[in-house]
Amino acid sequence: MCIVVRIIAVTILVTGSAGELIAQHNILYRSHLLHQVLVNPATAGSEFIPVAALSYQKQWLGINRSPHTLVSSTSLRIGNFDFYNPKMFINKSKLRSKERIGIGGAVYSDRNGPISMRGINLSYAYHLAFSGSRLSFGLSGTAEQSVLDGSAWDPITPGDPLLGGDGESFLQFNANTGVYYYGPRYYAGFAVGHLIPLENKIEPGKKVKQDFIFHGGYLFRPLENFKIEPSVNIRYLDYKILEYDFQTRIYVHHIHWMALTYRSYQALALMVGFKVRKFYVAYNFEVNLSPIIKYNGGTHGLHVGLNLGMRRLEGF
Repeated sequence: MCIVVRIIAVTILVTGSAGELIAQHNILYRSHLLHQVLVNPATAGSEFIPVAALSYQKQWLGINRSPHTLVSSTSLRIGNFDFYNPKMFINKSKLRSKERIGIGGAVYSDRNGPISMRGINLSYAYHLAFSGSRLSFGLSGTAEQSVLDGSAWDPITPGDPLLGGDGESFLQFNANTGVYYYGPRYYAGFAVGHLIPLENKIEPGKKVKQDFIFHGGYLFRPLENFKIEPSVNIRYLDYKILEYDFQTRIYVHHIHWMALTYRSYQALALMVGFKVRKFYVAYNFEVNLSPIIKYNGGTHGLHVGLNLGMRRLEGF
């Protein structure tokens, strides 16, 4: 296992940031705009109707073996209510749960040089109704496979034993929990990732530490077909990494939108989304303001969402 630790140390030097290795999950947390169930399981079913989304993101375009991420998620509410299907016919739910149960799921794959991570997430949420607002509690389970790929190395000295041979693979299970309070114009949530302090199989002798995430936003409506939604996402990872996103999203005619995000690790991101029949398509571009900007073409992402229930949907 000493070999694995040395590989990790070399990887940190190559990426230039220990946080990228320690908190590889942060790549997934940054997709909170489109895949909320990965950030907070209590959001499952918060939009009532079934929605699904697929995202692919490539970081630092132009750099060999730069990180890339693929995420697919879905969410829906189970209960005694009606919703419109894509053909605009009313579907009546056969389950009678008083609109309180939300379920969600996601599968994801992330690769960062010789390190890759694949996982599945299943979420459950219970929603309580109040006058003009709702409060939900969520729990999710995850199964993740982390792989150290020895064949991805390009050493100066071929056959260097310190870099290992075929690499190693680890399968880990854990749970996440969260709470979410929301209404027609506002929302706020708090979530804890890696709830169970299990042994870190990549770094034996150490425990997997919790991640803490707070997110919230408010929707302003200065005009009938024009809305502005400022929001914040704050993440405290591995008890040592603090990151935050400040974001402003603008809606036009309820279905088209644009979002501008400032990330605390010196990055600016622009995302534009629009409706194409029952599909929602978005493109995002992110530029890092650090010196690495000279050596890459930024981060690019393509996102596709499917609205399975409503006539119009703000974002995905």
